[in-house]
Amino acid sequence: MSSTPAHPGGRRRRGGLLPLLAVPLLTASLIAVSSPANADEVPTIAELPAVGPGQQIVTLITGDRVLLEPGQDGRQVAVVEPGDRASGLEPSFEVVEDGDDLYVVPADAAALIPDRLDPELFNVTKLVEYQYLDGVPVIVTDAPSFSVAATRDGLAQLDSLSSIDGYAATIEADGGWWPQMTATTDFVTTSSRSSEKVWLDELLDITLDESVPMIGAPEAWEEGYDGTGTTVAVLDTGIDEDHPDLVGQIVDTKNFTTEPDTTDGHGHGTHVAGTIAGTGAGSDGAYTGVAPGADLLIGKICTSSGTCPNSGTIAAMEWAAPIADVISMSIGSSAGDDGTAPTAVAVNNLTAQHDALFVIAAGNSGRQGPGTVGSPGSADAALTVGAVNKSGVLADFSSYGPRLGDFAIKPDVTAPGVSIVAPRGAGTSMGTPVDDLYTSANGTSMATPHVAGAAAIALQASPDLTAPQLKSSLVNTAVPAPDVSVYQQGGGLVNIPAAIHGGGLVAPAPMNLGFFGYPQTDLEPVEREVTYTNRTDQPIEVDLTLELTDEAGTAIPDSAVSVEPSGLTVPAGDTATATVTLDPQGLALGGYGGFLTASHADGAERSPVGFHLEKEMYEIVINGIARDGRPAFGNSSVYIADAYDTAKLALQVRFDNGVARLRVPPGAYYVGGTINTYDGNNATPQDRVMVGEPTVEVTGDVELTFDARLAEEITVDTPDHPDSSPHYNQSRQMLRFIAEDNGTYGATYIGPWTQTFALESGSVEVGSFEFVTNPRLTAPHLALSVTAPTESDLYARQLSGPPPLNEELNLPLVYVGDGTEADYEGLDVTGAAVLTSRTGPTLPQKEAVARANGAAALLVMNNADGWFTGSVGSEAELPSMSVSGEDGEALREQLADGEVTVRVAGTTDSPYLYDLVLPEPDAFPSGGDYVANTADLAVVDNSFHGVPGHVMGEYRAMWRPGQIYGAAQYTQTPAATARVEYVSPGDSLYRQTLTAAWTTVGTLMERDTTYQVGDEVDRSWFRSPMRSGILDRYGARNPGDPVTRTGNAIKFVLPEWFDNGSPAAYGVYHASVDTVAFRAYQDGELFGEAPRPRITATVGPAEAEYRFEVDLARNADWWPTSTEVHTAWTFTSDRPQTDETETLPLLQATYDTDLDLTNTAPHPRDRNGPATFDVSVSHQSGVEGIDIAGAKVWISYDDGVTWQKRPVKDLGDGDFRAILDSPDPEDTETGFASVRVEAWDADGNRIEQEVIRAWQLAER
Repeated sequence: MSSTPAHPGGRRRRGGLLPLLAVPLLTASLIAVSSPANADEVPTIAELPAVGPGQQIVTLITGDRVLLEPGQDGRQVAVVEPGDRASGLEPSFEVVEDGDDLYVVPADAAALIPDRLDPELFNVTKLVEYQYLDGVPVIVTDAPSFSVAATRDGLAQLDSLSSIDGYAATIEADGGWWPQMTATTDFVTTSSRSSEKVWLDELLDITLDESVPMIGAPEAWEEGYDGTGTTVAVLDTGIDEDHPDLVGQIVDTKNFTTEPDTTDGHGHGTHVAGTIAGTGAGSDGAYTGVAPGADLLIGKICTSSGTCPNSGTIAAMEWAAPIADVISMSIGSSAGDDGTAPTAVAVNNLTAQHDALFVIAAGNSGRQGPGTVGSPGSADAALTVGAVNKSGVLADFSSYGPRLGDFAIKPDVTAPGVSIVAPRGAGTSMGTPVDDLYTSANGTSMATPHVAGAAAIALQASPDLTAPQLKSSLVNTAVPAPDVSVYQQGGGLVNIPAAIHGGGLVAPAPMNLGFFGYPQTDLEPVEREVTYTNRTDQPIEVDLTLELTDEAGTAIPDSAVSVEPSGLTVPAGDTATATVTLDPQGLALGGYGGFLTASHADGAERSPVGFHLEKEMYEIVINGIARDGRPAFGNSSVYIADAYDTAKLALQVRFDNGVARLRVPPGAYYVGGTINTYDGNNATPQDRVMVGEPTVEVTGDVELTFDARLAEEITVDTPDHPDSSPHYNQSRQMLRFIAEDNGTYGATYIGPWTQTFALESGSVEVGSFEFVTNPRLTAPHLALSVTAPTESDLYARQLSGPPPLNEELNLPLVYVGDGTEADYEGLDVTGAAVLTSRTGPTLPQKEAVARANGAAALLVMNNADGWFTGSVGSEAELPSMSVSGEDGEALREQLADGEVTVRVAGTTDSPYLYDLVLPEPDAFPSGGDYVANTADLAVVDNSFHGVPGHVMGEYRAMWRPGQIYGAAQYTQTPAATARVEYVSPGDSLYRQTLTAAWTTVGTLMERDTTYQVGDEVDRSWFRSPMRSGILDRYGARNPGDPVTRTGNAIKFVLPEWFDNGSPAAYGVYHASVDTVAFRAYQDGELFGEAPRPRITATVGPAEAEYRFEVDLARNADWWPTSTEVHTAWTFTSDRPQTDETETLPLLQATYDTDLDLTNTAPHPRDRNGPATFDVSVSHQSGVEGIDIAGAKVWISYDDGVTWQKRPVKDLGDGDFRAILDSPDPEDTETGFASVRVEAWDADGNRIEQEVIRAWQLAER
């Protein structure tokens, strides 16, 4: 997601910085295991990571948490848990699916993007990828001062970055940074009062025998130039200082990573350093670097995994610039940049300050097309390097320009970057190893050190060259490849001998003549002076020619471009100037490039020249009017996406004083978004109006007007529960567009309930579109009405802090002014509801004073039109709510006429819930009057077993067909309660999730499911005995699959927890409360252990008996039952006859006994008949033809110290019933029953499962 227009050649998104190596990097983790003594083939196990991403929790810089929960077939759901706000405001969120990236943007941050906040701060996909989970590393630019930053709350690991007038820091998850940052910011304006900007600390990518001669290094060596006397800094993954090619070459090292030292655990840095200045000692000179006489400085900025944080990168640049002549950086962002990223800014500033030349890789994203040169190579001052193969042909992976934004020439030169053999770091395997000392690799990473070495040699030959002159010398003496644009190669293949001998004549390069925006009317000629500097003691006669072509290679007419004079005499030690004139009027649209050649007796210098006439671009102007008639502002915005390919353009544009505008090429576009109406303080959204046009054809300038006053409300009537109301904490609307050819762009709006409207649109014509309302309705959570002297309903918003109200109160109303202690003098408010204005004391102070004076409820009227949200603090006890300024004034008027009585009612555990999906295909509807009859829905009878008074977390994720990312928000659900839930049938896919503790601990989830009309499901969450089991589906990303064998590999991946619902819900362990252990045996001998049941066992082909054991324990006050589960699966297996995967004959058992919602069995005196315990035994899914043979059951009342075997009746088809004794709980040692079950099949495969404290015994 971006709030900046995309480059026509590709989306503008700042990627992370990684080493620029054009080969995949694979990592794996194995664990050490024991083995049986007498095995013919020693079995082993390897611990497996989650198949796909596991559950991840990200804390945003705003303090909001996002749980990214994986599902089947690549689907994921983002579950939002709002953080606390000082104001008590609970924001809504925009959840944006942008291709493979998911953004979660809080409403109070949205208006600060992109001026003060980098959009990537809210890219949860990237935050998970970077593992920025509990604290977000950031870079702050244009900061007031480092000393000011050091005083801010919630910042850790601060480091000054003076080159960008900023600092690096980590915004702590539980700090107070966000409230302090926004204390003086008006969230609902689109302008910013400060130039200070916060960027995500991106992770950059780390991007010879034949290659060194290609650029003429041996010829330079013969002349005595090998880089001696120069210093080259290598900022990379570290160094193998003991490599024979690098011994004696390194003069200093410094570590900028979290790893303990500068040792190269990746191999990239050693390869790069050896390419620059390796001696070739390990290869008898065959793999000598370009400048073996140069000294090396080593700055380790990338970890052994190959990730390079921007902050450490800039710090290393600041360290190297004052002491190095040349700085080699084979790193870069994976996406194109316009030269404004923090690392690019640092390059420009440090070059100016210290006269050091930064030689930087262009990147390896060339296959994605033009505009892919990333940062820091996008910097003006950088000598940016593309890659060619050993035949001089441009490598297809080499990133190329023009640069995003201004269409400037990048890269500047090329160098060999394919099949480059150079030193291999000890213990590393980067690239394709040649032997123990050398490895071959591809990438602009490999090309860059060739140019850094060339720069060292050129500087040795002409030590008085400035950094810009050194850059120009290498660019202007390079050898261009025919039929290759300057935007792909710059000056061409670097040529060391020419640079050495041509260094006497220097002119700035490259030359960018300009970017001319469409429409190009009345363009004036452009003149650029080019100054040639003669660094010799003899005059130089120069002939100047200028040859430029269009994108098709056709030469530009002489009348359009010229250089005057055509010849110069450049005096010795002096300068001479020529003027290049461009008359762009009348030229065809597109890019133009070529060379300004200065020919002289000793050769020629060719300066790359380019300019760009922007192709057709038109403006989409969108006028937005809120429902109160004011111009749209604040968080009101629209998303605009290319209707054929969202990869070309997909971004968000916010309304500024009622107008959103964007320039786009001709084509078809999707437009969709929201307009909010705010209260009189411009702070709290009062509604959400969905607006858009699914297809907008652009053949010229387009103007659209979305007038929210014409929108109709979206309402839902539930005849079977006429008092239902929207859930106070759940409002969800989704706009989803699927492009005609490629890409998806969706936006889901979730958060506290808000009155919602929709403005009717035309139908989609290109691609497909769907508008989805996803309401959740319950019994009213909070209701306020006047009962006397007249009856009327009022809209009230709960103020957060006190416990929710779960009763009905009829109270006299008393107005208490500002709610100060003095305002209560002479008033009797005992047992009354008090009405106070929003002005004066803080909300917590108002509640405390009201409570101290005996009030029973607090009503706060807004000091402007509309209602507001807020918090009365965690110490509050009174039911507290806000009312609009209009309703507050009406109440005051009634009080002026006499007594007023109000009714305040609340319901915390609604007996019913509607989860509805109301899709509208093709167009935005004109509102919607929906009717939800229970007979037309599916019914889920849910029971939530647990400790009374305890709060669980709950959400139901929903995906429409083809949707990857869903969005949801946790809601509080009381434990030990039940409710009937009505769910929309059809093609929507659902997954309900419960957490045993608020909010994310002890998760259970159902399988992804659809419902049909009339479906009735009885689901019991956390119903004991809880157990371990096997997931009955294939292809699950997390947490497991059926247990299988392929060849000699047994895959055993399963979730730790199952309940006994029908069907059962499942969940994985939570480290804060669970302990888990896994053991594997073959023929009775232990051969492996792991911390979780997620392993692959490699075994011999012969038949053997295997026993896999899982021990599981949970320790939490809210988890009194099923505190320990011990499970052992015994099965026989040999190598399958074919290469196909075989499902192994593992057994599972499910249980049923008479328990209430607290997992407590009835007291013996309350029981009719004997207590029973039912066991259902089956094989895991996919196993057929083996009969279940028997089962045994034991029970214990002393936590498994002693066991009593119980009689078991075989009911057939794998079902068994044990008859239990019924002791008086007072006669037991613990008050709990534990069970042990053993079951087996006809082939001898068996399961043994023991559950400690399986259920509680009732007390009298």
